[in-house]
Amino acid sequence: MKGRSWLILCLTTITLVLLSSCALNLFANFELRNLLTSGTVEQRLEAASSALSGGNYDAAIALAASVINEKLGLDLKIEDLEKLLDSASTVYDLARAIQSATVTEDLFDAVKILVEAVAFKTEKDISSLADEVIEILQELGIDLGFTKSKSNGSDFWAEFETNAGTIVKFLAETFDGRYTLKLLTSGYYFIAKNSTDNTLPAVLCSFYDIGYMFNLLLDIDDDGNVTDEKFVKDVISKPASIVEFSQQATSGLYKDREDCLEFIWAYGILQEMFEILDIQATFVTLDATTLSEKEHISDIFDILFGE
Repeated sequence: MKGRSWLILCLTTITLVLLSSCALNLFANFELRNLLTSGTVEQRLEAASSALSGGNYDAAIALAASVINEKLGLDLKIEDLEKLLDSASTVYDLARAIQSATVTEDLFDAVKILVEAVAFKTEKDISSLADEVIEILQELGIDLGFTKSKSNGSDFWAEFETNAGTIVKFLAETFDGRYTLKLLTSGYYFIAKNSTDNTLPAVLCSFYDIGYMFNLLLDIDDDGNVTDEKFVKDVISKPASIVEFSQQATSGLYKDREDCLEFIWAYGILQEMFEILDIQATFVTLDATTLSEKEHISDIFDILFGE
């Protein structure tokens, strides 16, 4: 009997714990919905900040986005806010609104929380990538120690070929999720343009912006990811042949005017961020027609480096 009583007690305790956990989750969801529907801007920002600190990135994203939604008159529904990253079109609408918004203190705080939460949620946070990011960008001729330099086209290819496998693998894994990169680029662009201490936001914007450009360039099937692309797999398996592969691989911009326009937008963002960071670089004039007519990846690099 003692054994049976002990078993019943254990089962009862476990059941109560599970029920309590469910009740807590339900309460958390109810509380979140209540804040989203009736909370003041101050309450939502405070809750979003707490959620970010506590690692509840979904709640932080929803609450920060709700403030942006209200301030910019986007008319997003509660369901859109709760599942923001599940909808590419919603993310694009939000990103476009942010990049052209007029700054207010509440909006600025909301965007900061949003981009940090999105970065952590999607494992694209700069803190965990910092060492690799600095190494990669330095290999490409961009020194984040701010001895500003930029490689010319031929040097770029020589450096890129030497480290191609590592670089492409890193870029592919980091730069999956095109719409997320668009949101992060737009968010940090807004912060960099409206911040008195804008060095770090400009670096972050540049990083995500470069990722967005690489995604557009390499993503042939337009699924938002590049790890599944043949070019990426080929370079990772045979790095020394990157130039040959780039001359054979179709550009993601080829005959895709919309992607070309997005690429040009991102290229302009990069130019603005380099000006903020005082990085010396030569930027060429791009047009969608020319980009869309270039069939191979190497053709795009030839345009970018003026060859």
